[in-house]
Amino acid sequence: MDKIRVLVVDDNTNFLQLAQLGLGPEKYEVFTSADGQDGFDQAKKVKPDVILLDVMMPHVSGLELLRMLLSDEDVRAIPVIVITASHFDSAMETVFKQEGNVKSFIQKPCPVNILRDKITEAVKKAD
Repeated sequence: MDKIRVLVVDDNTNFLQLAQLGLGPEKYEVFTSADGQDGFDQAKKVKPDVILLDVMMPHVSGLELLRMLLSDEDVRAIPVIVITASHFDSAMETVFKQEGNVKSFIQKPCPVNILRDKITEAVKKAD
């Protein structure tokens, strides 16, 4: 079985490292990006199977990146899992859920097994 290609876009370097270690090299190929613009460039370059996307980032926010992805034919179909440490209110969740590529939400910190389950679920839905 091919590895699941995961792009993690988050300005928190600890979370990026945790995702890389937690997902491990056996089943996942993990790419990381610390800001939205670089995340967009990486998505176009590596064509991940799923994107883990932080909401609050400097320069290009998670929502802006989401819209950039949706407006680009090459990457619009990539499933996105929104991850956030901030207090995620229902209004914000509603805004994200309206975007066609958002598959689920994860509150940080979250156990690695839940992260893996959400990734597997998102990739299956995309097939």
